[in-house]
Amino acid sequence: MVGDVAALLEHLDAGPAAVIGTSLGARIAVELALARPDLVTRVAALAAHARLDPVQRAFTAGEIALADQKIVLPPDYHAAVVANQCLSPATLREEQDAQDWLDLLSYGGTAIGPGHRAQLAVSAALTDRTEAYRDVTVPLLVVAFADDAAIPPRLSREVADVMPGARYVEIPLAGHYGYLERPDEVNRVLLDFLAARAG
Repeated sequence: MVGDVAALLEHLDAGPAAVIGTSLGARIAVELALARPDLVTRVAALAAHARLDPVQRAFTAGEIALADQKIVLPPDYHAAVVANQCLSPATLREEQDAQDWLDLLSYGGTAIGPGHRAQLAVSAALTDRTEAYRDVTVPLLVVAFADDAAIPPRLSREVADVMPGARYVEIPLAGHYGYLERPDEVNRVLLDFLAARAG
């Protein structure tokens, strides 16, 4: 995936560029900065992580097993699982907001398709890259979401702590979908980081 992003930037003659990614995309963005710093001016990594802990590994393995066994969860149950994993309790306390999210999450179906299955396999295979990230040289912003159950903030903090000069911001009252739950705050943080380049 890093190679794909690098090839796209080169094909579009768009580098060096600021790169923003979330979750697995955050890992791709940081790995791109490590492998091809000539293509990257800075990285904003939302829900960044250099590794998965045992709970994330078990959850990923479970989703792979569901896909391989062709088990399709009932839409309402699937929506409730995703809501609890990816949304802040603050969002779920607002019953109308919670219902809107449940409706949205159940709408797209629950089968794990080939693309999602491939993403899960990549996540399962990733090793601990904490020490390697010490060699990233481009400016880095790590954005964590305080109520993120999918990538707990402590994993994002590890990424920021290992990189000299990295900036760490934790968005309160936000889960893994924090950029959707708190878009104004997330966008402000991102725009401030990107504007700092010109300064």
